[in-house]
Amino acid sequence: MKILDGKRIGTVTFEDDGLLIGEVLGDVIVNNGYLELKGKVLGNVLVRGGSCRLTGIVKGNAVNEKGDLEIFGAVHGKVITKLGYTYINPGASVGGVEKAPIRKEEAAPA
Repeated sequence: MKILDGKRIGTVTFEDDGLLIGEVLGDVIVNNGYLELKGKVLGNVLVRGGSCRLTGIVKGNAVNEKGDLEIFGAVHGKVITKLGYTYINPGASVGGVEKAPIRKEEAAPA
């Protein structure tokens, strides 16, 4: 398990299980594994795979591209679901909720 505390500048990527209890001045990307986010992210959180439980603060957007995302903390931007499962606790504070439309495959010409 990767544990991040203190302050990090730039994008932080998680490929395995992790715990973020510090502050990130940039984006957090979850590609695989499970991330427990208890700290503060000044950018966006992108869940591209795996799962993320957010109990901290995100200044930007929380985007679920293809994973599991649970929001219990605060997201100042929007919570955007493209694919996957997203849960927003009634006690969470979010700036907005958006479900991205599913793009239909264009029919091939005959």
